[in-house]
Amino acid sequence: MLSKEEKMARLRLARSDMVGSYTFWSLINRYGSGEKALRAVTKSSHVIRSFELCDGEKIQKEIEGMKSLGARFVFFEDELYPPLLRNTPDPPPVLSFLGDREKVLSLYKGNMISVVGARNASIHANKFCHLLCQELSRRDVGVVSGLARGIDASAHGGSLENGTIAVLACGINIPYPQENLGLYNEIAQKGGLFTEMPLDTAPQPQLFPRRNRIIAGISYGTVVIEAAEQSGSLITARMALEYDRDVFAVPGFPLDPRSVGCNRLIKDGAIMVQSVQDILDHLENRKIIQRTLFENKSAAARPSDQDLEKIRKKIMDSLSSTPITIDELISSIKVSPGEALGVLLELELANKVVRLHGQRVCLALGD
Repeated sequence: MLSKEEKMARLRLARSDMVGSYTFWSLINRYGSGEKALRAVTKSSHVIRSFELCDGEKIQKEIEGMKSLGARFVFFEDELYPPLLRNTPDPPPVLSFLGDREKVLSLYKGNMISVVGARNASIHANKFCHLLCQELSRRDVGVVSGLARGIDASAHGGSLENGTIAVLACGINIPYPQENLGLYNEIAQKGGLFTEMPLDTAPQPQLFPRRNRIIAGISYGTVVIEAAEQSGSLITARMALEYDRDVFAVPGFPLDPRSVGCNRLIKDGAIMVQSVQDILDHLENRKIIQRTLFENKSAAARPSDQDLEKIRKKIMDSLSSTPITIDELISSIKVSPGEALGVLLELELANKVVRLHGQRVCLALGD
């Protein structure tokens, strides 16, 4: 169990500007704990200037707000943290949770399936989704979705009686959309709501892809029901593939724009779903893999020390006393933004690199 001080330190880091999941875990891996990482960052005044470190008063206010709501923080090591989400490359450092703890823990013991699709879904698609999720739930398969209108709402509605999980793109205290307020309250009573966003965070377009990665990572597979050629549902499906999870798709009428995405997924190799049995059969065949993921409580594999050293060398060789933007640096060294930002922060803490106004960096004086 994490100490109260460690939880506070992790919350401060996780809530700080420019500290995403990758940078957070880089700091934890480097220093061994949130407390030690926070002390290291606090001692480096030039690092503090490069991003706004969240202060303790703000965290305390969020803690009090969570208590008044009846919600709780769920850290990576907690039993309530979704077990499959631990095995993604960028698991959220902390989640906010509102709901029935025991019900959600019971859902973790079975298979978990995410269901996503069009907000403006057809009547037939909503009906099919409701019946599909109702039957999945009766077969002890936990249903996960994003509480949006359309397919998401039908997925939650069909699985509500046996427990369902909703992942939000806003604060845990903000039911969105407002038309799903009743569903939000029912899920809080009979299932669980999760988000990585701080309390009071309003829904914003850029937050939905972050929400989608949790929907994809929390489950063994993702079912897509009606998705246009460019839609958030396809982003969720792509993330599921990146996490080595299965993608299922319900075929649709070729001339319906809402079916273009699903039909293309099937053409590209997604598992076609015409009945609940198509999902159940596949889950049975892969049950051993799912169980292995459930039992694996370690963090997802991260770059080796050798790989990190190569990135450090690339960054140091590319920098000089003349500032360049971080985007220019990342483009020149050809590594992922997450890896580059994590290593950059390490170099800042070691006083080898200085981050300047306008997202520019250069070598520290003397290097």
